[in-house]
Amino acid sequence: MTRRLVAALPWIVAGLILGLIVHIATIFALPRLAPADARARLAGLAEINRITTLSGRGETVLPLADPAFETAVCRFDLSRGVLHVRAPVTPHYTSISLYTATGLAFGAINDRAAARGTMDLFVVTAAQRRELATGEEETAADNLIMVSPTTEGFVLVRALAAQPSMAPLIREQLTNGALCEILTPEQVAGD
Repeated sequence: MTRRLVAALPWIVAGLILGLIVHIATIFALPRLAPADARARLAGLAEINRITTLSGRGETVLPLADPAFETAVCRFDLSRGVLHVRAPVTPHYTSISLYTATGLAFGAINDRAAARGTMDLFVVTAAQRRELATGEEETAADNLIMVSPTTEGFVLVRALAAQPSMAPLIREQLTNGALCEILTPEQVAGD
């Protein structure tokens, strides 16, 4: 019995190593092969460089989304210029999250970074960042600049509706107050 086990041991180890290799390869390949990734889900719902409210729809757009949050999304393409994102501060909690087209998060702010009741930020590529003038007004708290690792991606604006009855009010604030637009570097410097 022991001889058989010793003879089978190399085959068992080889099988475990092969299984581990297949498992790791599958984990790395799955995001690229998944047909319903973030980019595909949002492509039919949101225009490029325009804010779209996702909340209040009959179907679930984003999986595992918290129903207490109202959500707006903006797909962006930085090859056209600098992205300006603005969101109103709602009564409880508001956040802006930035993602690459494949869904990798690269930045976020919340309502504590707000100046004058709104959250403003600019999303740029590394090349656009170098083009922007460096001055004191650029580093002001109300002129936040985030560098995107890719030219395409999306922005999620989430606002907490503490009670379900507040959801329509929060949704209206996002619809009327959120902004996602492309600016030239000169327009950014002028802000």
